[in-house]
Amino acid sequence: MSIKLIIFDFDGTLGDTRRNIVTTMQMTIKELQLPSRTEAECAATIGLPLAGCFRTLFPDIQDELIPRCAETYRRIFNENLQKITPEAFPGVVKTLKTLKEQGFTLTIASSRSRNSLTELTHNMGIAR
Repeated sequence: MSIKLIIFDFDGTLGDTRRNIVTTMQMTIKELQLPSRTEAECAATIGLPLAGCFRTLFPDIQDELIPRCAETYRRIFNENLQKITPEAFPGVVKTLKTLKEQGFTLTIASSRSRNSLTELTHNMGIAR
C-alpha cells in the first residue's frame, strides 16, 4: 500500500504562530480585565481548545465566563487576521512544493476555523 495523502497540523508544524497566539491571548486577558499572564504562561497553552487555555491560565475562573473569553479571543484574532502573517518554519514551503510535485495530496487538520486557516495559509503563500 502506498501513501497518497499527507495530513499536517498547522500551528507549530507548518506555521510559527506562537507570537500571534500569545499576543492575542494577552490582548484578550487585558480587555477582559483578568490578571495578566506572562508570554511563557500563555505559550504553554498553545494547542489546547480555547476553553482549556483559559481554564489552565485561570484555574478558578467561573464557568460562565469561559464562552466570553473564547468569543473575545476569536474577535480580536479575526480583527487582526489581515495583519497576521506567521512565518513558515524553515524548509516548509520547499517540502510542500516537492511533495505536491511528487503527486501527494496534502491537507491540514486544525482546530482553527476554516476562515482563519484559509487566510493564514494564503498570507504565508502555502495555500493551494
